Amino acid sequence: MRKKPYYKIIAAISLFLLLAYFGIHYFLFSLSYLPEGTLIKQSLSPNGEYTVNAYLVDGGSLSSNAVRVELQNNKSGKKRNIYWDYRINTVEFTWINDTDIIINGHKIDIKKDTYDWRRDKTKTQ
Repeated sequence: MRKKPYYKIIAAISLFLLLAYFGIHYFLFSLSYLPEGTLIKQSLSPNGEYTVNAYLVDGGSLSSNAVRVELQNNKSGKKRNIYWDYRINTVEFTWINDTDIIINGHKIDIKKDTYDWRRDKTKTQ
């Protein structure tokens, strides 16, 4: 009697679970896939190399508003989200130097740091 190929079923299930995990992480916990919003404020870095753009994301009737801040490299044109906060309508920027900025009280090194309210243990939901 020939053994059934259970390893193929286990491999298929494992692949499905792995893809599901990365898909859920990308769409629910990554700063890469956030709503666009309406531009509410801009600020140029002291050396002019970067611009931060703040967007108000309307939560509609079922959710609160949020603020998304993206960093734009003015030389290359590349953009990436560095700040995402929920239940707020305004944003304040203070540049400390060419690579450090304070956004609504959160210090961010634009080369390596981000702020995401979903990972902030001190913020109440």
